[in-house]
Amino acid sequence: MPDTLTLSVLHTQSKDLTVMRSLLKLVGGEINWEVTDGPGGDFTIIDVDEPEGARVWQSLKSDGIEPVALTRQRNCKAALQLRKPMRSRQFIDLLHRLAAGDAVPDSAEGIESTPRWESLTLDEERAEFTLAEHLRRGSWTAPVVLTIQGWPEIIIDPGSGTWCYDGSMSDMTPAMFAQRIPKSAAERLNSNELARRMGDMHQRSLSELKWFAGLAQSRGKLHPDLLGEFEFMLAQVPPQAVGNPRFQRLAKVLIRGPVSIDRLHEETGEPVETVTAFLNACHTCGRLLINHPVKAVSF
Repeated sequence: MPDTLTLSVLHTQSKDLTVMRSLLKLVGGEINWEVTDGPGGDFTIIDVDEPEGARVWQSLKSDGIEPVALTRQRNCKAALQLRKPMRSRQFIDLLHRLAAGDAVPDSAEGIESTPRWESLTLDEERAEFTLAEHLRRGSWTAPVVLTIQGWPEIIIDPGSGTWCYDGSMSDMTPAMFAQRIPKSAAERLNSNELARRMGDMHQRSLSELKWFAGLAQSRGKLHPDLLGEFEFMLAQVPPQAVGNPRFQRLAKVLIRGPVSIDRLHEETGEPVETVTAFLNACHTCGRLLINHPVKAVSF
């Protein structure tokens, strides 16, 4: 192995090339790295999100060369991938693997461990949504009672921000919250009917129902509003998250400032199911601040 290796970076944006040059200073070991924006290096990184980059990547691949694909595409099948937005640990780890000659993995999943975030499905045509989605959208503006087979009788009063039912939260299963229901599943109540049905039942904060319904609406899948090149932030920790170490760990990172879902996953080490459930619940409750870097500079 030579003392110096050259990294060809092709069809990338100037900012990505600048970042790579800066990160090369952090790479330890006996190998010195140089970077060039021309071909002919010992290893090649190509931005395959650019049409010309994708063409060059395919051409090199056909010649028996295994270039690294720089991409934000979730369905990219390249054996070697560098995911956008690029992270220092990911880039440095890639260089160490390339230098050691063990970068190519056994499968087509690539060396990047960032999960491929999946979206839960919203049936806009039939307008059948989970309870969490109905609550988030404000499907019911007047007091209603949910009378669905297999469900306990749930009374919701959006005006006062309360709900109640004669039972325990443990009786409300994740399968129930994941079920799609039409808006018509709720029967409207007038003031007399509301008072009669509530009776002596304990009234709870509607944010509690939103939280638990949001958590369980889809295992491991993200609300479509949250899927994309977004950054997230919390202004305050949801009360329902207090006492849960995993949720507190996620909230602590989100309180510090805007962060992408990949960085949130990386910094906390929490599994995909926990990250998606927490973000979905915060979104349902209206507590999650969402920033799109292209459309907005700050929150």
